[in-house]
Amino acid sequence: MASNPEEPKAPSNPVQSNPSYLTASDPIPPLVIPEPFIIPNSADAHAFMTPEIASKFRTFLDAFEKANNVWYQRYKGLKCIDRPAFSTAGKEAVVAVNSHKVLKLPSNPVYQYDVTIGNGVEKRGVIQAVWNSKTVQGKFPPGILFDGNKLAWHMKDLGEELRFHCDLDAERGQNSRADNTFRVAIKRTARLELSQLQSYLDGRAPMDETVISAITFLDHLLRQMPSRKAINIRRSYFDRNGRDRVTLGQGIEAMKGVYQSMRAAQGKQMVVNVDVSNAVFWNEQSLMNAARELTGCHSYGDLANKSKQTKKSIDHPLADSAAMREMRKLKKNEIFVRHKGRSPKEADKLWKIKAILNDTPRTKKFELKDRATKKVIKEVTVEEYYLEKYNCRLVEPNLPLVETTKKDVFFPMELCYLTKGQRYPYKLNEVQTATMIKFAVTRPEGRKAAIAAGLQLLNWSGDNYLKNYGLQIDEKMLQTKARVLEPPTILFGGNAKIEPKFSGKWDLRGKKFLICNDSMPLASWGVCVFPAPRNAPSKEAIQTFISGFVNAYKGHGGIVRNSQPAIVQAQNDVAKSVTETFLAAGNQSQIRPQMLVFILPGKNTEIYSRIKKSCDCRYGVMSQCMQSVHVVKNNPQYHSNVCMKFNAKLGGTTNKVALKGKPPMSGHFSKPTMIIGADVSHAAPGSLTPSFAAMTMSLDAYCSRYAAAVQTNGHRVEMISSHVIAGMMSPLFNHWAQNIGQGNLPQHVIYFRDGVSAAQYVNVLSAEVAALKGLLHQLSIHNKSYKVNFTVIIAEKRHHMRIFPDRGLASDKNGNPVPGTLVDRDVTEPFGYDFYLNSHSAIQGTARPTHYTVIMDEENMKPDVLQTMVYEHVYQYMRATTPVSLHPAVYYAHLASQRARPHQDIGYDQQVLEASGGSTGEKPETEVKPLMPFHESHDHGAFGMWYI
Repeated sequence: MASNPEEPKAPSNPVQSNPSYLTASDPIPPLVIPEPFIIPNSADAHAFMTPEIASKFRTFLDAFEKANNVWYQRYKGLKCIDRPAFSTAGKEAVVAVNSHKVLKLPSNPVYQYDVTIGNGVEKRGVIQAVWNSKTVQGKFPPGILFDGNKLAWHMKDLGEELRFHCDLDAERGQNSRADNTFRVAIKRTARLELSQLQSYLDGRAPMDETVISAITFLDHLLRQMPSRKAINIRRSYFDRNGRDRVTLGQGIEAMKGVYQSMRAAQGKQMVVNVDVSNAVFWNEQSLMNAARELTGCHSYGDLANKSKQTKKSIDHPLADSAAMREMRKLKKNEIFVRHKGRSPKEADKLWKIKAILNDTPRTKKFELKDRATKKVIKEVTVEEYYLEKYNCRLVEPNLPLVETTKKDVFFPMELCYLTKGQRYPYKLNEVQTATMIKFAVTRPEGRKAAIAAGLQLLNWSGDNYLKNYGLQIDEKMLQTKARVLEPPTILFGGNAKIEPKFSGKWDLRGKKFLICNDSMPLASWGVCVFPAPRNAPSKEAIQTFISGFVNAYKGHGGIVRNSQPAIVQAQNDVAKSVTETFLAAGNQSQIRPQMLVFILPGKNTEIYSRIKKSCDCRYGVMSQCMQSVHVVKNNPQYHSNVCMKFNAKLGGTTNKVALKGKPPMSGHFSKPTMIIGADVSHAAPGSLTPSFAAMTMSLDAYCSRYAAAVQTNGHRVEMISSHVIAGMMSPLFNHWAQNIGQGNLPQHVIYFRDGVSAAQYVNVLSAEVAALKGLLHQLSIHNKSYKVNFTVIIAEKRHHMRIFPDRGLASDKNGNPVPGTLVDRDVTEPFGYDFYLNSHSAIQGTARPTHYTVIMDEENMKPDVLQTMVYEHVYQYMRATTPVSLHPAVYYAHLASQRARPHQDIGYDQQVLEASGGSTGEKPETEVKPLMPFHESHDHGAFGMWYI
């Protein structure tokens, strides 16, 4: 068993140890407060969205940051903390993890080289062609590694510098051209000693450029062989002829491959993480067939008709059709051309698609010139040219023309073919997603078998590169000591308790919610029914459902003063239907509506978005959407599921965990504590949609309810700007002080951040944490002694680590780890403070634990306390009867980010474009519009759980 029983000492890495954040010899300088800016109170949160307030507040923040530059710089110098100790909570269990120990590192020195091909900015395809040429490969002995861009490595010293030229035309037996001859320069830059890497792992040397270079070399050594024989996407490899694939429709398919990544790990070792990888590819097919399937056309004639530009109205110019927008997805794909007139030299040439044009071979004309004199002979269409030049009569001359990245080179679509193994990077539709999930999801035993198949593809034992350099890897999965944390007791209303144990689920039957809607009894609400093409619920079915739902909510403790809401039949105009429902509910009760319910025929994203936008931004009213199929079924469990959302939106709380300790600050917190979750979501590359920053904030002492704020954050910007943080969080902080902190702000903030890489951890501290801490001090300008400690935790779900427990304490009936399984040894960071926590029960497939990394802890929480807090809080997720896989603060931030997308103020054209997954090709503006604010009467929503 490859487990290290030694407890880490403090500090665990003497060379790397970081000073504590606050020391007597290096205090934080006092904050300087410029002319105060009056922060709007909680009732004026929407005022932050107005240009005047935003401008004034921005000026204030700039002045504050300038006046306190030294204070902010203190954060910019911070480093992530070391692991204080291993977990001792719960019980010990032995588990396997899908990582493999490196048994032997290369013992001989390795020489690193900088490679420059051409002018240094050549395209990757050119670089690869030059590198693989006989001219270049003939300069080196066997065994050289190349990263495909700038770096190369070899076991031998090839000299200080090599300079020569490579003529690609001569390589192919063609006449030389100046633009196809490239200068090649290879310069030795380093002599890598892998013993230095082992010194780092042993704690005897710091993480420096030498260690980083050694790890980079090992990573590329691991990649070299599989990338030559398989389709390579980053660190994943797919067998070109593999049988493990499934057709997704519309010209694409999913393939199963293998992922591998080398990393330094706890236990003074290097490990290789190996997992299953799934990706979507274009089918190998003709381009016109791909276009037909992509657009859903029944024939090539139909495709030609639907590709034509259209006019929305007389006043509007011609615009691309929906089919043409879909065909934009074909851009950047590699193609080859086939027809009977092509010469053997041209047969294997590959081209890259630059654009699909509105022109066709029949309409596109160009000047035909004499090759010798360059004089214009005549003007011809592309169709005529192929007939005269190649005796090739086009069958589909009305299909769009294909423009390539080579200047003035166009091809008829029917002659083009997609090459094999090209990735499809776009969002899948609902049917494709369902098929993909079925294909990708496998139980633990199936996943282990797939990993074993992947190891055969990697073939470490037969990899000559690994042999020659002396790298050996254990092909058996690594085993480690895990901890299985005790599941908490869950408290409901009426002092009811549930002990879920390790089942990972519980039943709401007979249970009252911990807190019901006492502050907002349901008195004014309406129901809007959208017509369904089939199986539409009848009036009787709707009444029966409403009656059952009301009784269920009352049974859970909900207060309902109006059991017969106004019912409205929706019109084609969604906004008008919302208006009619709002007015009908208000007129019936003579009270401003508190909730609008919408019964939809299915998962219609467009209708859903318009409903939410109108309810949030136009009327300031809570809303709840349901599908008509569930209304017809009228299932009691569905009633309870909706009741949890309903109750949360009306100010209630489903449950909380029973904390051990003395009140009032029992359990995990010894002082007034706030939890914040943050997530930044990005649109697909090329989209005009901005990035969305979402932040959540706990609304009670036990951190069960969370408010959420969302705002645009530039285009593909990961760090949340200080101005966005201030605009979102100032009203929430004030609300917390007034309603939870008895007039005071928190003394301890636990900040969960999702979606950042290890390279961005320091940026989270220097940008986001500094901004949050500075904002709290700004809001406490009248309290000179105010001090707040931060605990910062990165939560990551996008990783490939999986836990495979032995049958016993840590395993459920399917072979997945039970909720509460925690791994903090052998596969975690060598010196950092991180752990993998499986907190949920996997409904299907193999459970994916969340990787938590603690990068700051000014509160000095004991690891057992911190890890138990993270685990127990997943039982407080408001709309589930199971523990969830991620801390709710982050989970809610992700929900809020998606839920706020309808608040964008965008035009029709962009809505259509985004819905199709297309791109305008335009460069987005750096300044993006803020989201539309909540309606001013939506105060309870803005400071409640509107997103749930």
